[in-house]
Amino acid sequence: MQLTLERPDPDVVTAVTRSADLLREGRGLLLHLVDRAEVRDAAAAWTGRVNTVTARTDRVNVDALLIRPDGCVAWALPTGQDLDATTLVRALGTWFGRPA
Repeated sequence: MQLTLERPDPDVVTAVTRSADLLREGRGLLLHLVDRAEVRDAAAAWTGRVNTVTARTDRVNVDALLIRPDGCVAWALPTGQDLDATTLVRALGTWFGRPA
């Protein structure tokens, strides 16, 4: 999937040719395709094990994805759907252990 990363400095934008580039560290990835604070807040306790990245893509059917280090999607938030934080926390706990 072609991504355009948004770094903490909004003036710095980097194109990434593959989502696999973001998984090279062997950590989980919470990929925000629409920056939703409630998703970031629900996953905050796992920042030691899961990288959180905000990016843009042409894909329009999800707002966020939790991706395991092997590249498999562990959780997805469909576009415009209300966050059920329980399902995200359950997926984080299942794949990345207890929160730090």
